[in-house]
Amino acid sequence: MSRRLEPCTTLRAFDVTTGAAEVRGSAVSLATRPPWQVRVHRGQGRVVGGGTLCANDMVLTCAHVVGPVGTEVHVDFPFLRGGGAVRARVVAAPDAVTVGGQDDVAVLRPERVPPGAMPAPFAETDEPDPRGECRAYGFPGGHPEGVWADGLLMGRTGSGLVQFESARLQGHATAPGFSGSPLWHEETRTVIGLVAAVEGDTGLRTAYAVPVDGLRKHWPQLSEPHPVRLWVHDPYGAPPRMVPLRGGGRERREYWIGRDGGTPELPDIVLASRPPHVVGRWHCRLAGEHAHWFVESPSTGPRTYVRRAGRTDEEAVPDRGKLRLHSGDTVLIPALVPGRSTVAHWELEFVDDRRTLPPD
Repeated sequence: MSRRLEPCTTLRAFDVTTGAAEVRGSAVSLATRPPWQVRVHRGQGRVVGGGTLCANDMVLTCAHVVGPVGTEVHVDFPFLRGGGAVRARVVAAPDAVTVGGQDDVAVLRPERVPPGAMPAPFAETDEPDPRGECRAYGFPGGHPEGVWADGLLMGRTGSGLVQFESARLQGHATAPGFSGSPLWHEETRTVIGLVAAVEGDTGLRTAYAVPVDGLRKHWPQLSEPHPVRLWVHDPYGAPPRMVPLRGGGRERREYWIGRDGGTPELPDIVLASRPPHVVGRWHCRLAGEHAHWFVESPSTGPRTYVRRAGRTDEEAVPDRGKLRLHSGDTVLIPALVPGRSTVAHWELEFVDDRRTLPPD
């Protein structure tokens, strides 16, 4: 007997200009309000499925949700306040897609990611408990704000997909509109795959997900244990940009920050300073070593400051000294902006997925 698989994708309108609808619940935690959950829109605000934020601000979803490389969609984060939907471009996808197949994976690069977003904690093992509980958040017809669906893992299929099904007759089952959303494993508290397809016979209440090993094949950066990045905010009004940072292991890695001095040799992170220059050509540097990150001032000159996460005061980096950075800290470099009475700054927000939070 042949089976008919349906993509977990449906179309309905949603206002992409107003941003995320808040989903309220009594248990506020990363599991119940995942800051890695993404909602994908296509033309005219149609919600077409979900997505999952991964390392270095990329979004994983199903290829059948978004289309080929170069396609533009909009994404937002339904559990985060404000920001609205932003453009995202498909940067990786297979040439031919089998709905619900191991290759049904695409990678999106959003223009920006809102504050509070963090990559999903993907499972390090690819064989979850075959009888464990799981859940997913999706956007079935009539629910552009999203709903939860619970399930039980049944194990791997012969094609390598993760099979799961709803064990309850009440409540939402996984349905069209869930494609690309993360499949959450309750016992390990990790994401074990992307929801990709449901059975055409709705009475079966059965669905399938591309497992983590299949995702890593298409996006190897999932395996990076400590993704670190810097958000650069321009005082002259240019859009924020994200700079991925590598390093922090046994070998020291340095990133010089400065301005273009008109020579072929440029800093690693160039700030588009305007005359009269306050930013030095080799202003300061970030250094990662042994899982710790620092901002260092190598010489005397224009000062560099740090604003700690959750605070408003500024701490100066000592001349020929350094300050340790924690996730959420912001490096401040003064800038002269004509017409502004207060001191402006380049703001370089340091993020490393909550792995170097300030001590309690």
